[in-house]
Amino acid sequence: MNCKKTQIIFTKSSPFFIVNGQNVTDENNNSINVKAVTAICRCGKSQSMPYCDNNHEKDRVVIKKSHERDKNKWKSYKGEKITVHFNLGLCSHVGLCLKLLPSVFNLDSRPWINADGASVEEIIQLISKCPSGALAYTKDGQYIADFDSDAVIIISAKGPITVRGDVELIDEDESIKQLKAQKRYTLCRCGKSKNQPFCDGTHQQN
Repeated sequence: MNCKKTQIIFTKSSPFFIVNGQNVTDENNNSINVKAVTAICRCGKSQSMPYCDNNHEKDRVVIKKSHERDKNKWKSYKGEKITVHFNLGLCSHVGLCLKLLPSVFNLDSRPWINADGASVEEIIQLISKCPSGALAYTKDGQYIADFDSDAVIIISAKGPITVRGDVELIDEDESIKQLKAQKRYTLCRCGKSKNQPFCDGTHQQN
């Protein structure tokens, strides 16, 4: 039995290195072949997607956060039985909350989150599906950001890397420390996110 911890390691000028990846798939749950250490493109220029082909070295690509990114700031929306927390600075703008629970998450309403718009159970279930960790909640005085999950890395063909479970993120800026949810986050693969290394939905504009 292999008990080595799965890690994703990178620098500003490197690809994502998946180390000891045990459950790596595409968005359709098809297995992606990985070795003990596998380099995954994060500049969007590889001709061998999803793998890195070192094109970033030819162009001397350096990927870092932009000063124009949305601020890493949590806002709270209090309901009678649950408080929903949201951080625009972490959102990957997949829109699951808007699609799956519009009675709570509605951009045409003010405030746009109504924590009394559905049952507590429905809201918690929706928050658990938020891939970026931009949603969390407080119930009965307990703040919840993470949810139990097996370690899974999903590499979307035209989207980010979605991480669930105990996958350690390692870089020189210690990016994982800005997350409340350290067991669910999305990593940019197009190289254009303003909130590197995390996805901010920029790839959807191309």
